[in-house]
Amino acid sequence: MSLFEWIGESISPGPTGSVDFGRRGRRQGSRAAVLACFVLAAALLGCWIYVLFAVMHAGLLALAGTAVYLLVAYVVHPRPELTNVGWLGGLFDHPFRYSDDVNRFLLFLVVVMWPGRFVAESLVATARLLARTWHS
Repeated sequence: MSLFEWIGESISPGPTGSVDFGRRGRRQGSRAAVLACFVLAAALLGCWIYVLFAVMHAGLLALAGTAVYLLVAYVVHPRPELTNVGWLGGLFDHPFRYSDDVNRFLLFLVVVMWPGRFVAESLVATARLLARTWHS
């Protein structure tokens, strides 16, 4: 944080986003949608595991890292304030605010966690669908 950002933020603070924790309250989709998402998520996860073991020759630690990534992506939900990401939609840094840096970082986290959130939520939705089917 530069001196200009510190002074500018004290005069005119910009809005910042937040980070929510926990499971998102989402409506269960249709069986076809859940199964289609599961097939895509399983294919993505299978490709990633293939890359880990066959291409990168990684071990179980990398697999554990993938499980942690999926868990974090499922539980952590960054919410950037998109009206304050810098000048020209985030193309340039606002020289008198550091809150835009926080929002850009939250936006970066959204992009990085999106694939993991998709895979994790698809796996959980499929598990719920199977549990609901077996208990019926």
